[in-house]
Amino acid sequence: MSKKFLKFNRERLLLIALVAVAFFGFLLWSIAETSSEEASLLSGFLKISSPLENKSIKVTAPKIDAYIKSPVTVFGQAAVFEAVLQIKIKDSSGLTLARAKVLTAAGQKMSPFSARVKYKKPSRAKGVVEVFSLSSEDGAEINKITIPVNFKD
Repeated sequence: MSKKFLKFNRERLLLIALVAVAFFGFLLWSIAETSSEEASLLSGFLKISSPLENKSIKVTAPKIDAYIKSPVTVFGQAAVFEAVLQIKIKDSSGLTLARAKVLTAAGQKMSPFSARVKYKKPSRAKGVVEVFSLSSEDGAEINKITIPVNFKD
C-alpha cells in the first residue's frame, strides 16, 4: 500500500472517530439533560423538604412517595400564625389540584392538625402535597413542607 493511501485512511479513521465521539457525547448529554429536567420538576419546582418538618410545621402523613387518592388525609403538628395552616396539592407540572385551610388547636404552640383534602383528577402520575403558613406581613407562603406523592386516581 502506498503512503498516500495509508495517510488518507488514517485521516478518514480520525474523522470517523471524532464524529462518533461527538455523537455519543451528545447522546449522553441529552440523556443527562432529560433526566435533569425531570429531576428539576421534583427538586427545583417542588423544592423537596427533608425531613418533613421545620421550626413551625411537622407533617406525619402523607409520607414521601406515598400513593394517595382523593380525598387525602394530611396530618401532623404545627405552630403557625393565627392557628391557620394552608395545604395545596399540585401535579408535577405545577397545576394546583386543591387548596385547603385547616385550623390547629393553638396558634404559636405546637399542636395537632388533620385535614381531608379532595382534589381534582390529576393528569399526571406524580405530584406534591404542600403544607405551609402565610406570612402575617405580606401573605407570602412560609415554612413550606413539600411532600412528593404518587396519585392512585
